[in-house]
Amino acid sequence: MIILGTSSPRRIELFSHFKLPFQILAPQIDEKVDETLYKTPEAVVIKIAKDKLQKICDNTINREDIDVIITADTIVWMDGRIFGKPRDSSNAKEILRELSGKWHKVFTGVCVKIDNEEFSFYEETSVKFRELEDEEIDFYVSTGEPLDKAGAYGIQELGGVLVERIEGDYTNVVGLPLPKLWKLLFDRGVIKRYATRKWSEGEAIK
Repeated sequence: MIILGTSSPRRIELFSHFKLPFQILAPQIDEKVDETLYKTPEAVVIKIAKDKLQKICDNTINREDIDVIITADTIVWMDGRIFGKPRDSSNAKEILRELSGKWHKVFTGVCVKIDNEEFSFYEETSVKFRELEDEEIDFYVSTGEPLDKAGAYGIQELGGVLVERIEGDYTNVVGLPLPKLWKLLFDRGVIKRYATRKWSEGEAIK
């Protein structure tokens, strides 16, 4: 069985494109880390992804039907600062004003456990916002869309209208870098292992 360790609807939708059978198990962890302990943003996202993986491993220690676990974490980074999910609407507006008219980078760290081996990698994408007016920032935040998203925007939803340009993997900005993840799963035989099994949408483990 493949476990996708997430509560993110975006990651669930992205992973479903692989046409593999999987179930969802959301890890409950504190995603706040002391950024001063990590020199790079990629180290931060890999650390959080590893913590999520470990949490799922701990919670499923007695289950023998799980052979693949996948976890991920995404942050927005600009000028040496990390922008995670906003604390509230006011903080979301502050983040969007800071990103307005500038380039920022999106980092996603991914950890995968296949049988008894663990793998980790990250992806980096550059995104530029156009100049945003305060009125449209206020409107966008009022929709509630930014509140559960790193950097206070969702490029795959209404937040896409804020973006002027992107360089790199689009799926990474959404929250799960599919090309790198597919390559890892293919190279390690996971795709072939599940190719003959009936595909179904991910569903939460009761």
